[in-house]
Amino acid sequence: MQSRVLAILIAVVLALVATAAMVVYVNGADRRAISGQKPTMVLVAVGAIPQGMSGEDAQNKKLIDWAPVPTRNALKNRVASLEQLKNRYADVPIAPGEQLLLNRWVGAQDLDGRRLLTIPEGHQAVSVGVDLVRQVAGFITPGDRVNVAVTRPDSEGKDETSFVLRNVQVLAVGATALTRNSTQSNGGRINQGRGSQTLTAVTLSVEDTRVVPVINAAEEGSIYLTLLPPTAAEEAAKGTSADAGGVLGGP
Repeated sequence: MQSRVLAILIAVVLALVATAAMVVYVNGADRRAISGQKPTMVLVAVGAIPQGMSGEDAQNKKLIDWAPVPTRNALKNRVASLEQLKNRYADVPIAPGEQLLLNRWVGAQDLDGRRLLTIPEGHQAVSVGVDLVRQVAGFITPGDRVNVAVTRPDSEGKDETSFVLRNVQVLAVGATALTRNSTQSNGGRINQGRGSQTLTAVTLSVEDTRVVPVINAAEEGSIYLTLLPPTAAEEAAKGTSADAGGVLGGP
């Protein structure tokens, strides 16, 4: 009789313990589920980001923004801050809505010669060496639109300035080099930023028909860039001012 009562008591105790454990587990699962539904802000592509585009350029073109996602959907290897995209490039095309992942953004040296520039059809990428002052004190960045002026001697040997291009897009800014210490003796070339001043290579998107004049300007004269307001991009999209007028001697 006593053994039967003892067995019943043990069964009751085990049932209570099992019930308590089940309650604790269910409550914990509920808390985890609720926590997973809380939003976490992550960086996503709001537009298509082509392979080779820099993080800075993607930001300037407003292709990146913060968006809330359920915490459980926030990827562990995501880009945590815009600072992490500095001097990094998209290793693969990134579709709109994708979370930005660190392993998809690499340094220029990791691209191993892959195409870094997105050049519009009918254009060519042309780099010109410009010192800090002649690129608006360094405020020119990829995605900006600029005018290109050149100063060179006229037929009487006097310096004359004219626009080579108007409202052209900057594709890249970087790569420095030292200027030559003297001008060339055959052609009266004006050495850009004379002496040992450091130049910065500014790469422009130039229409096919304007490439030769730009190269001539860089070889024979001193290049000066002027920075245009954001509305210039809208005008260029309408075809109203890009590369228009002022070609080597124009107003």
